[in-house]
Amino acid sequence: KVIVLGLTGAGKTSLIDALTYQTGTDPSISPSHTVGVDYTVWQSLIHGRDAPLELHILDFGGHDVYYRMYPFFLADDDVVILAVNSRDYEICCKDSFMHHIGQWIERVQSHTPGALMLPVITHTDCCPNVEEKVRDMKQQMSKQDEDSIKLFEHKIAQADFSLRELSESESDRRCE
Repeated sequence: KVIVLGLTGAGKTSLIDALTYQTGTDPSISPSHTVGVDYTVWQSLIHGRDAPLELHILDFGGHDVYYRMYPFFLADDDVVILAVNSRDYEICCKDSFMHHIGQWIERVQSHTPGALMLPVITHTDCCPNVEEKVRDMKQQMSKQDEDSIKLFEHKIAQADFSLRELSESESDRRCE
């Protein structure tokens, strides 16, 4: 199963159309936004396989009212594609990173830590400095990972300390 997430206008549906039908969509011709979730089954013949590869693709609307819905569809073995609109992403801006990427990583990982997340940069044809933005995104994701690891290590240390205190107080009670 493939789950496609991202903000409104990130290009999620266009990305799915390009992958499954090998066509692009021009939003200026037919502007539309996904309402709720769209479901697509895509089959592709893979060299060396007897049966076609079948992907079940869930395209979630990007409006914040749908944010509560997608966790119900996530499973540990899913692939999550995160569409990131390169036109709207601001370099060296933590708020922009959190809005476009960071919040999605945190939400998905909090529900399904085993899910594979693949950020896909969209609207690159309209963004002259896309390489610089991609470098910034990678740096920000690495920093977010480091911060998460530090937080996890801190919580382990707190739990270890609490367990030692509990063990010591239990020993003290036995000695009385």
